[in-house]
Amino acid sequence: MWRYREIFLLSFGIAAALVPVVRLLAFRFGILDHPKAHGIHSHPVPRIGGIAIYIAFVSGSLFRMDLSTGLKGVLLASSMVFIIGVFDDLRHIRASLKLVWQVFACLIMMFKYGVILTVFPSMILNAFFTALGIIGLTNAVNFLDNMDGLSSGLIAISSLSIFVVGYSTGQIWLCYLSLALAGAAVGFLVFNIRKAYVFMGDAGSTFLGFTIASLCVMTEWSYYWTVTLSVPILILGVPILDMFLITVLRIKEHKVKNFKQWIDYTGKDHLSHRFMRLGLGERGAVAAIWALQLLFCVLAVLIQPRGLGYGVAGLGIYFLFLAGVIVAFRKKRHIVLKLNKRKRNKRSGKRGSSRETALVR
Repeated sequence: MWRYREIFLLSFGIAAALVPVVRLLAFRFGILDHPKAHGIHSHPVPRIGGIAIYIAFVSGSLFRMDLSTGLKGVLLASSMVFIIGVFDDLRHIRASLKLVWQVFACLIMMFKYGVILTVFPSMILNAFFTALGIIGLTNAVNFLDNMDGLSSGLIAISSLSIFVVGYSTGQIWLCYLSLALAGAAVGFLVFNIRKAYVFMGDAGSTFLGFTIASLCVMTEWSYYWTVTLSVPILILGVPILDMFLITVLRIKEHKVKNFKQWIDYTGKDHLSHRFMRLGLGERGAVAAIWALQLLFCVLAVLIQPRGLGYGVAGLGIYFLFLAGVIVAFRKKRHIVLKLNKRKRNKRSGKRGSSRETALVR
């Protein structure tokens, strides 16, 4: 067990030591995230904290130089995603270009290193859903990086859950990478939990999303296909939930009409923003989402050693919850719109009556 603790502590220590350094460099060279319409901070904040996460993860992963072929592929492909993210943090890159690069990294990982789903009998279907899942989750984590500590905390919870599964099933190499990722995320979280101290930037969020999704693909979850599907979905439950939520509601509310509008759209309509508007505040919203992710992960760890029926139950619980959240926020919007319409009608009615009184006088 000590060999695992070493990796976690090493990646944690490196991340915690590097965050203040990259923060100073960001101020020195003006690499800052300035306040914008869809943000929640009011002053410029360093946005290259992802560099500390990446260096810590790579250091922890290579500490024992004991990686399988698949894990080498994860390390290479996630490094490619990190590099394009750094360029985006330094000079804004079009979303379509980043997407193409992510797909390219995913293809290398799938066909050169064998990190691919084996759920379907067709290789084409396996490749398609592997790429769809990894790219989707990469951007889901990126989208959720909108509050201090939110994404890093989610990735830490998910990574530790993957470690529990890897340890219980004897997947040693998986334990190494999942603990290196968890240690890097927690080391960054120590500083990121402080209000507007440092952001991980696109380099950090896309790197974390791509890596955690890739680890979920290569993990041997179970002999039962329902468990193999339900456990990773639950372990990445909150990012998937948020992705479905914003996609469905943005289409329903006519905010996006095509794929290009969808990838370019930014707004305060994510799960975190909605929780905050329920009266939880920023810290309360982050804590609630962490708690929800922890609940999903506990359920996943309990289901993993079970059989076919437990996998079906896990999928059923998750998608019922997903549908309930979408319906609840959709209904809440209708209620708010009706209340606002009534208020406007009352105001216009008052203005109309006062004008009539003035004319009579």
